[in-house]
Amino acid sequence: MGKDNVKRILVWEKVADFLMDIAKYVLTAVFITTAFEDIGGNSWVKYGLSAGGAGILLIWSLLLYHYKGKKS
Repeated sequence: MGKDNVKRILVWEKVADFLMDIAKYVLTAVFITTAFEDIGGNSWVKYGLSAGGAGILLIWSLLLYHYKGKKS
């Protein structure tokens, strides 16, 4: 039983790391793209969607870390 619980915790930790990395990559891609070229009209919508999506992924990742901490 102990080893199975450790594996579950490690899997959720990896998922949380993955989600946090995706959030960082989304923000980095948007800001690098705008550094090299104009992203066109309604740029605030694109910034908002990317920041909102990254924020959701970051919160989800932090919740997974919190869940992992409660179980161990």
